[in-house]
Amino acid sequence: MSALLLTTVYKSNDFKIEADDDALYVRTEWLQPLTDKEFVFEAMKAYEVIVERKAELVLVNAQQVSILGPETKDWLSNTYYTLFSQTAVKKMARVMPDNLFKKLALSSVVTRAEASTEISYTIQDFASEEEAVRWLLEDYL
Repeated sequence: MSALLLTTVYKSNDFKIEADDDALYVRTEWLQPLTDKEFVFEAMKAYEVIVERKAELVLVNAQQVSILGPETKDWLSNTYYTLFSQTAVKKMARVMPDNLFKKLALSSVVTRAEASTEISYTIQDFASEEEAVRWLLEDYL
């Protein structure tokens, strides 16, 4: 498997986005917990980058993600994950936090999204980034 050549395309104190355009790959990472409003702002920044770069493979490192409020979880389930069905995304890997409460909250968001709408890509959760990258790249490189 070839190594990814990641370039940082966006970075704030809270969030980082890297891309390898040749691999159609985008990696996002939450750097610290945020308010719900900041979370939505940064999540939409990720969406814009993924659309611009026509990414097919997306890694979301959510190990430092915030505990999200009910409105933000609804927004993720009903709006955010659906948006990616209109993009080139084929696979999304999420590296989950160790905190069980955060992990369950993130899992329930995707379960609700998949139940309420047609999602055209595969989402899978992982304990480590290494496993997530291996799954993302298995069919591509």
